[in-house]
Amino acid sequence: MARVSVAGIRTFVEGSKGKTVHIGVDVHKRSYSVALLRSDGAWKEWTAPSSPKALESTLLPLRSRIGAVVYEAGPTGFGLARRLTRAGIPVIVAAPSRIPRPVAATSKTDRLDGRKLAEYAATGMLRPIAVPSETEEGFRALVRRRHRLTDSIRHAKQRIRGLLLQFGIPEPAEIDHWGKTAVAEVGQLSLPPGADMTRDSLLRELAFLTQEREVIEETLRQAYRAPEHEGRVKALKTVPGVGEIVATTFAAEVFRPGRFRRPEEVASYLGLAPVVRQSGGGKARAQIRPVGQRRLRSLLVEAAWMWKQRDAAAEMFYRRILGRTGLPQKAIVAVARKLAITPWSLSASPVAA
Repeated sequence: MARVSVAGIRTFVEGSKGKTVHIGVDVHKRSYSVALLRSDGAWKEWTAPSSPKALESTLLPLRSRIGAVVYEAGPTGFGLARRLTRAGIPVIVAAPSRIPRPVAATSKTDRLDGRKLAEYAATGMLRPIAVPSETEEGFRALVRRRHRLTDSIRHAKQRIRGLLLQFGIPEPAEIDHWGKTAVAEVGQLSLPPGADMTRDSLLRELAFLTQEREVIEETLRQAYRAPEHEGRVKALKTVPGVGEIVATTFAAEVFRPGRFRRPEEVASYLGLAPVVRQSGGGKARAQIRPVGQRRLRSLLVEAAWMWKQRDAAAEMFYRRILGRTGLPQKAIVAVARKLAITPWSLSASPVAA
């Protein structure tokens, strides 16, 4: 690793004659590639061990001169951002999808990535994302774990049905509901040697995943009874079509809802905002750019179908959009967008907080 002394970095920063510097960090599991940009275009670069504490110690003497330290959000989480913020060092955590990318293929290294981040920060081209607290991030991790278990349960069921199809075994009548009776009947089916052991293994896997999800769901119920979550979840569940799963997911993913100032910002964050494209004298066309909270967006669309069935006003709104576009997909996304604004308004209110 290319190392530099703290004194050397300080001397380099002092050469900027009182102007701020910007620092890009390409964060990895085992190392940080750091690029420091002075206002006169000069660079200081080094590679450091992956240690938020060590980077804080290096940058703390320069705190008053740092315009921003910027890095991409990723699997390493937000520990670095939280530590630097507590130390009074301004931090920008940028969403990878919001970072400008070159049109043509260019060289890509950790060093160049750090440089680009520093340059974008210096020119004001990066918009920071909200950094959750450790409690908020922990609650969100628990909610996401439940969703992953649900996905795993669905895949296990698909593998069991695939095994039966492979050997031409008729499925039990109640298998669509996957109740205890259907699972027991699957376990009693006669399969060739080897296939029966595979079936048994899959059933054990399904039982484990189902039990594990029950444990997580009970833990979640305890978690959202905490003062910081209880009011929000209760308020969210009053919205037609919004049940426990949508409410807890919304509370976890749209943490600190007061940071959104307008409904359009919420829709954009959820990937439900239409993006308009128009060129020359052609007709403007709007389409959804599927970025942001993929799981929550999917849940809101499902909830929108339920909402329009239960609420005459939602049904009328759906019909109006459907008549204008002729596409059920666009109409239901519009309903989902409208639905998302309601829980945001409720959770951002002082009562829900």
